[in-house]
Amino acid sequence: MPKSIPTERKILRCIYEMYETSFPVEGSGIGKVMVAIDIESVAKKLGCDKHILFGYLYYHLDHKYRYSSGENASVHLFAPKAGDLRHAINLPYLAAILAGQDQEHSKFIWSLGVSLVALALSVGAIIAQLITAK
Repeated sequence: MPKSIPTERKILRCIYEMYETSFPVEGSGIGKVMVAIDIESVAKKLGCDKHILFGYLYYHLDHKYRYSSGENASVHLFAPKAGDLRHAINLPYLAAILAGQDQEHSKFIWSLGVSLVALALSVGAIIAQLITAK
């Protein structure tokens, strides 16, 4: 059976839960927000291939969330190398992204729930109308 491809939210949640206790990191400036992650451990926990996970983090998620913070300066979500760190994630930025995704997910769940209740009421009204029409 091929390994699964986890969703963006699942990847970010897994990394956050695995490394939240590692923050804040003592040390130089870059080490205060960037935390080294073990891609192989994260991939194993998610049940996916480590190379796919690295590509997802580096080529997709970092590109999606990277932004310019000034002339010749960018804020990255993930970096293969940041100072002395290898496979580093910007944990505070990841937490902010995850909070936004959780908020959107909550809105979706509430909307879905309200829609299902409205559908049930509509079906109930149709059934009641059919029963009383006889």
